[in-house]
Amino acid sequence: MTRPSPNLRWLRWINALVYVVQRLVNTRFSSSIRPASQRHETLITPDRYAFSIWGVIYLLLPVAIIVDCFCPVLSIFSFIDDPLRLLFTLACLANMGWTVSFSNDYVNVATVILVIQWLALGILFSQIISTRRDYGFSFPRFVCSELGLTMYFAWTSAATLISFAVTFQYFADGYLSLMSYVVFLSLLTVATVSILVYARDIAYAAVAIWALVGIAVKDVQGLDTATEQISLSIRAAATQSAAIIAAFVVITISRKIVRRFMPKKATVEERSLPLLSEKTLSIEYGSVSV
Repeated sequence: MTRPSPNLRWLRWINALVYVVQRLVNTRFSSSIRPASQRHETLITPDRYAFSIWGVIYLLLPVAIIVDCFCPVLSIFSFIDDPLRLLFTLACLANMGWTVSFSNDYVNVATVILVIQWLALGILFSQIISTRRDYGFSFPRFVCSELGLTMYFAWTSAATLISFAVTFQYFADGYLSLMSYVVFLSLLTVATVSILVYARDIAYAAVAIWALVGIAVKDVQGLDTATEQISLSIRAAATQSAAIIAAFVVITISRKIVRRFMPKKATVEERSLPLLSEKTLSIEYGSVSV
């Protein structure tokens, strides 16, 4: 575990301060975000209920910040280099920039800012995975610090793809082709499955499923016949993607259960060298002790 440098301990308080400012900015522009989202509707924007996940994220993030300030032993930031704390500050600043730009219809600027936020959170997420591999999984640390950041990154991943769709629609001056939307859904699906396979992070997958289900159940009104068919195909693709990710989640959970409760099998080396096992270590063979 990395002990905070006395000269850099103030970074945790910077994170806390910037996060408070972010929440104030979010509150100030909250009434403008929904109308802006309706003006820049895409066929892969989730149903309204899906955005309620922000309530969970904004409940967990303050916990992570408070823990980092007052109980750092449970904070993921105690396991990484102190300067990387500034990545959370950058994510907060990007969140504020996106809120202001998107609510004022600067959608292309909003997309660039969201990419910056995604990169900052992505690096933090990679640090979370590295910490688990180096120090093991800790449930208290997961709940108090890692979960909020993971959900934040997962939702930002989905939001970034949607923002790219908004930008492409801006230049196309209308809805995109079915293939374009399917590519966005495929990117989210492949990224989520990859994280499940290599990092076994179920929380990220759960957020991705939540977003995909939100896309699958949304019924966009006022579309022409051709666009309506595209919308139905997208909803079917989102349903299929959610099912694929859910299947990998079940496989991941099953493997964890098997590894936890099934006895560990002897390795090939252990089976091929029986004379060097602990049971035969002190046995004398003739005049030679092994």
